Parts: sequence; C-alpha cells; structure tokens
Amino acid sequence: MKKAIYLFFSVFTLNTAVAQIYTYPSLAKQFSTSYSLGTARMQALGGANTALGADLSSITGNPAGLGLYTRSEVNMSLAYTGVQTKSTYLSTSNEASENQIQMPTLGMVISSNNLSGGDWHGSLGFGYSRQAIFIQPIHISGTNNRSSLLDNFIEKANDKGATGASLDDEYDSYSGTASSAEALAYQTYLINPNATSGGAPFERFQPLLPTNQYGSATNTGALTSWDFAYGASYRDKFYLGAAMHFSKITASSSTTWEDEFVGAKYVAGFQYAETLLTSGSGIAISLGGIYKVNPSLRLSLAFRSPTYYDQMNETYDARLSPNVIGIPAIGSSGNPITITKVNPMRLTTNEFTYQLLSPMKVSGGFAFFFSKKGFLTADVEYVGYGGMKVYSAELGGSANQAFQTKYNGQISRNFEGALNIKVGSEIRIAPSLSIRGGAAMFGSGYAPSYDTIDRNAFQFSGGIGYRKSNFYLDLTAIQRTQKDAYTPYTLKNAADYSSATLSLTSTQFMLGGGIYF
Repeated sequence: MKKAIYLFFSVFTLNTAVAQIYTYPSLAKQFSTSYSLGTARMQALGGANTALGADLSSITGNPAGLGLYTRSEVNMSLAYTGVQTKSTYLSTSNEASENQIQMPTLGMVISSNNLSGGDWHGSLGFGYSRQAIFIQPIHISGTNNRSSLLDNFIEKANDKGATGASLDDEYDSYSGTASSAEALAYQTYLINPNATSGGAPFERFQPLLPTNQYGSATNTGALTSWDFAYGASYRDKFYLGAAMHFSKITASSSTTWEDEFVGAKYVAGFQYAETLLTSGSGIAISLGGIYKVNPSLRLSLAFRSPTYYDQMNETYDARLSPNVIGIPAIGSSGNPITITKVNPMRLTTNEFTYQLLSPMKVSGGFAFFFSKKGFLTADVEYVGYGGMKVYSAELGGSANQAFQTKYNGQISRNFEGALNIKVGSEIRIAPSLSIRGGAAMFGSGYAPSYDTIDRNAFQFSGGIGYRKSNFYLDLTAIQRTQKDAYTPYTLKNAADYSSATLSLTSTQFMLGGGIYF
C-alpha cells in the first residue's frame, strides 16, 4: 500500500479524460477490412475477380467462377510486403517501416467438366487464403506544451471520485499489480490526491512543463481463412456457386508511450507500455452467379454474409515505469524523506471474451473479352461497416446490454457503408505471355462526422503472366496508399491533446504459380 505523502511544492490541476490504445469499434473495423485478395494474377487486376472465373480467387470472391473451370488445378503464391508509415505529430515528422513474407493463397480446384455429358457440370474448390495482414508500424514524437498522458490518469481518477484509499484498494500488494491505470499512477507517485480532501481533484507532483513525447506502435497478425466452395455451369451460359469460409484472426498490438518533462526537478518522466493480444475464429457463407451474355461479355453478382466470430479472446496488460529524480515528502514517521526510486508496476492482466459480427458484402461486376487478345474487367463492392456488432455472452444480462449499447452505438455513429471499386485489364502480347494492370479505390467506411481525414485507400497494380498448357507463373507488384490518424490519448478539452496524421504506403510483390491436371 502506498503511504500518503505531502509535497513541498504547489501542484497544477487539469480537467482531463483517459482513453485506451484500442476500442471495440476500432477493433471491429480493423478485423473487418480487407483489400484486393486472391492469386497473383487477380491482384494484378486490382482484385476485380467476380466476373472472370476459372481462378482460385473465385473461392473467396465469387464461387460461381468455379463453374468456368474445364480442368483441375493446384495453385500457390508467395508475397513480400513492406509497409511504411510517415507521421506528423506536434509539427515533428517521423517514419517507421516493417516487412513480412507470407503465403496469400494455397489451394486446389477439382473439375468434373470432363466427366459430365449433361447440361450441368461443376468444380469443387478448397484452399487457404490470407484476407488481411495487420502490419502497421507507427513512430511519433514531439514537444507538447499543453498536456501529458498523466492528465488521462488524473481525469479518470477525478471522474470516478477516487480517493487515495480507494486507489490503494485497487492495488494488490501480493502480486504487485493494480486494476486501473490511475491506480498505477498513484502507486508510482506520479499523481496524488488533494492534500486537504484526500481525494479529487487529483494532481501532478509538479506543474505542467514542456513535455517531450515519444510513441511507437507495432501491429502484427493476420486474418486468414480456410475456404470450401462449389461452382456449377448450366450449358456454359449461367453459373452458380456457394462457399463456406472458416476465418481465423490472430492479432498483436503493442504501444509504448514516453513522456519526458523538460526542466523537471522531481519526476523526469515515465514510460507506459500496453499490449493487446486477440484471437478468434468465425464462419461465413458466400453465394454468387455469373451470366454469359455472349462470348465477349459476362455479368456477375456475389454476396458474402457477415462473419460470425463466436469467441474473440483477448489478453490485455500494461506496464508503467516512472523515472523519478527525487520527490521531497514526509514519511509516516513524520520525518522528511526523498523518494528517488520507484519500481515499475503492471496492470493486472485482463482476459476477456466477446463476440463479433463483421459486415456483409455485396459485389457485382463485368468482364469484357477482346477475342483472345485480352479483356477488361471491373467490380463494385458494397461493405456494410455500419452493421458491425459486438457483444459479450461472458458479461451476460444487463452488463452485456450495456456493453452493446455503448459500443454498437459508437459503431452506428462512426461507421457507414462503403464502396470498393476495382478495375483491371489483361493484354496478351505473345501466345504464352500476358501483361496486366489494375487500380482500385477502397472506401474508408468512416462516417463524415467522425473527423476530416479522407481514409479512402488507393491501389495500383501491375504484373506479367506466363502460361503453358500444363502450368503457369505470375509476377505482380502492388502499391496501396492511405491516410489515417493516431491519437495516443484523448482529453475532455480537445484543444489540450493532439493526434498524429499518418500516411501509409504498402508495397507488395507476389509470385504465384499453378499446375493443371
């Protein structure tokens, strides 16, 4: 238990609020967002795959495309992805980068076309696909003359009417952990209750000083899926398909925030580190159709249900490490003391389970063929981000209802449906050689009232393909750019805190190939 101390200097009080590194609406959005998917060939075409068919990407895009297969196939692809983030925070610019090698696709299609003599024939497809990767490195820094993360802790203590005694109750001396960030700050002598009341308003141990701030975030993980689909052709004119998707989320988010007080006499600063681990499994279905208007034109329509994640398991912890110069105080014996060392302290590890419903998707497109010289294809996809839902059966009853009311209300206010537009073309420049190009725009899904940042993502891609009678190889390059923001903490007075503006660039190189049999 922390002993009460009395400072030898006046303190400065701010009216502030606390925020975490994540919220359930932001996590729902992260786990529901994907960009161009599929094989190297399809990604070179901007991801426009609903009307083309006869590609492993049909399993996840439009299962009706499996009906266009005339022979069986095995496909695999490898990719190198590099992500760069440029940030500006308090007029200071920084960069951060990360790279990864992954396997976007692996699968097989078994065609029964050669066994069918009737009006119907079809193909069975199954495979593994990587729907999204969660790489997003962030590094920010700047000098803040208005606030510190300490102000978050102060406001949270004040808002719940905490006292020194009540924050002591949130500290477990046996494990050496506390159940709240404000209790951590109190136990580590970074904040203190009002000397007269023993409670709110909580204060710093020293007045607001210019504060050098340093923040970094590392996000890793992926959304992967095992997919099983069947597509059928009726007289090579009309194609129908259905698929089941078993999704897996594995994500890790780690942030480190450091405040360094310029000219401090008592507390030089502190570091606050948070870690969130999330894993979960979900299931969805998709349906699709393709209509061959004539040998040159195909039209498509596909629907993917919301993915239901029954068990989203998260583990959250945090560590507060103060850097104390020397805090003059009076100890319990009544004698003056100087506190020169305070050990780091951790939050009690929190484990929680909740359920997530991702948005539905509806897409339509066309493919126009220029004889055997090439084709032009395009898709328009609607993603209903405003329909995302979170709830927790673990809480049960009124607590679960309050959980839903709070976070699903935030989802409905902050997110809306978005349109993704994808266009691609392939030109055959030799009997076995083709070049490809594509472009795509992915709607942000954020409501206009959320903030003023345009988070639409823009993607350009290109590639080359080599095909023989029994095998093929594809090489693709993709670049995607997007704007975003990172807010390390929030306060009641918006003028007292800042957000970093982010420019994200993702560059990917894919090598894919397959064998026909």
